[in-house]
Amino acid sequence: MIKSMVVSAVKGANNRTDIKAEVIKELRNSENPLSTSDLALKLGKAWHTIDRACLMLKIENKLDGFRVGKMNLWRIK
Repeated sequence: MIKSMVVSAVKGANNRTDIKAEVIKELRNSENPLSTSDLALKLGKAWHTIDRACLMLKIENKLDGFRVGKMNLWRIK
């Protein structure tokens, strides 16, 4: 049981890393900043998952984020 919990935690951490890499790749290929919704649609992930990944990347100083109206927009630093 403990082994399966550890394996699950490692897979979760790897998945977060993969999502952050996908977000960075998508933003690098875009000329304009992308919204959280746009990224979620392009990557086929939930809005909340992408929002958290973008916030983590912002904390890591890899993304710039700003608001336009009620929309969060993201771009590579």
